[in-house]
Amino acid sequence: MKTKHFFVILFCMFLFIFAACQKDDADHQPINTDIVTSLNNYWQYQSDLTSTLESHDGTMVGIQNAILNLGNKSKNRYDFSQIDGMVDEYYNQCNVISDHFAVLARAEDSIVPYGESKGLLSNVAKGIYNKAKDTVVSGGRMVRSGWRVLSGKQSIRQVLNDPESGIPLLSGWAETIQKRNNARDAKIREMILNWNPTTSPEDCNYTIPYDDLPGSTPQEKANAYLNLSDEDPIKMQTRSGVMLWNDDERAATAETAKELGETGVKAVGDAYGGNVGEWNNEILDQMMEEGETPQDCGTLTVDINSSETGNPPIETGKTLIISRSDMPEDNPRITIIMNAPQNLQLQLPESEYQVIALAQDFIRGVYDNLQIAQAGLTQVATNLLKLAENAIIIEDLTVVEGCITVNQPVHAHTTCVSTIGQALNFQWTVSGGAYTGFKANGTDLTFTPTEEKEYTIAVEISDNMGNHKSRSITVASSGGKLVIDNWEIEDENFIDNKLNPGERATIKLFVTNTGTTSLTGYQAIVTSVGFSSSFNPSNVTIEAGQTLPVSVPITINKELSQNQLTLQYQFTTQNQNNDNVLITDTIELPIDFYVTINEISNVVTNRIVNINGKIANPQLTTALLILDNDSEHTFDLNLVNGNFSQEIVLTGSNEEVQHTVYVIAVSGALVAENTMSFSSQVPLMALHCTLTWDTYGTDVDLWVTDPNGERCYWAHRQTASGLSLDVDDVNGYGPENITTPSVIPGDYLVQVHYYSDHDSENAIGTNSVVVIRKGEQNPVNYYGYLSDSGDLWDVTVLHFDTVKGWSIKATDKHSKVNASTLPPKK
Repeated sequence: MKTKHFFVILFCMFLFIFAACQKDDADHQPINTDIVTSLNNYWQYQSDLTSTLESHDGTMVGIQNAILNLGNKSKNRYDFSQIDGMVDEYYNQCNVISDHFAVLARAEDSIVPYGESKGLLSNVAKGIYNKAKDTVVSGGRMVRSGWRVLSGKQSIRQVLNDPESGIPLLSGWAETIQKRNNARDAKIREMILNWNPTTSPEDCNYTIPYDDLPGSTPQEKANAYLNLSDEDPIKMQTRSGVMLWNDDERAATAETAKELGETGVKAVGDAYGGNVGEWNNEILDQMMEEGETPQDCGTLTVDINSSETGNPPIETGKTLIISRSDMPEDNPRITIIMNAPQNLQLQLPESEYQVIALAQDFIRGVYDNLQIAQAGLTQVATNLLKLAENAIIIEDLTVVEGCITVNQPVHAHTTCVSTIGQALNFQWTVSGGAYTGFKANGTDLTFTPTEEKEYTIAVEISDNMGNHKSRSITVASSGGKLVIDNWEIEDENFIDNKLNPGERATIKLFVTNTGTTSLTGYQAIVTSVGFSSSFNPSNVTIEAGQTLPVSVPITINKELSQNQLTLQYQFTTQNQNNDNVLITDTIELPIDFYVTINEISNVVTNRIVNINGKIANPQLTTALLILDNDSEHTFDLNLVNGNFSQEIVLTGSNEEVQHTVYVIAVSGALVAENTMSFSSQVPLMALHCTLTWDTYGTDVDLWVTDPNGERCYWAHRQTASGLSLDVDDVNGYGPENITTPSVIPGDYLVQVHYYSDHDSENAIGTNSVVVIRKGEQNPVNYYGYLSDSGDLWDVTVLHFDTVKGWSIKATDKHSKVNASTLPPKK
């Protein structure tokens, strides 16, 4: 009998527990201890981060000081091995910082709201932390790899071919390091040309192998050095040695180290020294992209206040994290402002930003879609919630449909969270008019209004600890309902029947009244961040069942942070109760950003091949083309309405050669890329001269004069003997090529002329390289420096004899030829 009673009691207990679980599942979530831990420790997590950032910054200062100290002749001078250790320490600190960002990202995962995540409870902060986590490691890798090159341990090519280097393609790392190599080569060349063991700096006797270089004259030795490959140990060590005897190079190398480490993620604040104005300028420098200037900027102000009555200032510790939204995922711009001031004013480039505001004892705030306009002012008042006084946070209460229609179901939704991890209960009410079908289910409510009235929807949220919060909204109902049935592109300035970044277009909306009554009112368009509309609001009438075509002109930003834009159609009218009613419908517009490269199907036999294609952004001006995956064969594409045509000069070969063309373009946070392959078999030239130089925005020209005295150059591209110039590059880098399939006996004079630096006030020097190929012989390189417009460099004289072949008449003269004495360039 006792056994039977036991099982009856056990069965009743089971029913009780089952019923309780059923009620809990339907009404609220179980207690969440993770959110309590995360919110209570959040400030400590960021303190651990900023503390490590401060140490990391101190290590970089130490690296810079050690580099600057390399020229010290005392026994206390740093050597390269000591800097190696500091760079390794910096890299390890980057990994620790990455771990701290990962902790913050995991904390964000624990802040699980009831209802849909948005605003305060969104994933914006987690996204910033994840980007910063990866980028700070990338910065450490760039510093480590940069030092390996600049200290003579590896070449740029060796680093880029090393899968462990982790150098992002879009980082500009190679260009930054190559700039230092070019500057060092120029100093080494100058030192060799003016070599005097008695008067040259002491350390040069050990870092420049003057006596070991082939040649009998300083010019021959300088050319011999410059002809060494970048992988040659002598060249790598000689370049690194420049830091021992040149103050300017030490300073530039120290600045380069900081630039590589801090471009993506940067920490500033009073803990780092300097006043607000100084690190305000540092933030501006970090955030500005190439081509942007302070004149393109607007102002962001952030006031860090409490949400308490009167919004008093927060007196405890504060940190701000600012992220530029329209940057590629692997090349972001994120600034951490430690010990942030109460009122911050920043100059920032015109763009879209996100801000995280943190304060001790407060719940962090997240502010998204902050648009900074040129000369504009964007204000953010944080009004942070005090953690101890906000056991329940109601972030939002919305009507999913945006408006309500008589006899149509309405869905209301709230987003909230318990900061103390308690389960929450929801009490919903509707007032103001008659309705049917009332059904509440946790964060959601459904009901059907039956009158054209103004309805108030309210929710009270409570926990079992006696905490409660309430929120209400008021919306008016009408008998009409508008929906956007469809849309199409009516007109666009980049013709592809798609919406693209940087495009002006007109889209046609098909708005249908699916209600039972006609609607008369005022129509307007609202756009999300990323584009704008010049739509003129107007009064219209839409009969029941009628579809109204609405043409909407839009302008899409050149740089975007997302590949989808939101457009809302708004219609303001009145119901039978004379209540104002706002009827809306929203569509998502997909943005297509892509690269197309025209195929080359036949084997190319000409030396010059045109690579054509388009990039789906008519406002974009540049993109990058890489030939055969070789960083030394990169081209800055000049885009016109998204189209490009790039001439590429191919080298001759007796066999068919396979080529790969890779094009990548960046439009804010969007990245587009494509590849195309083709093959070539270009006949070898009897003579092939190639000119390149290292200064953008300058016009340098290649001249070759044949034995008949006829000069081949930009104003006379073809000679009777067969010399032919392919392109005249007037904006920098080259290459320019002069070739001939056959040669005649006599002297060929090769010269380089500095036509213009496009700067009438300042002399802009440039390093030039001429590569000469004679048939199947190995190429010979010649290096020269042009100091200003008008400089003429006699590179060499090549003598051809039909019996003996080629010989060289050495020359290395410099003279002046003013461009005004030459034919004008068109």
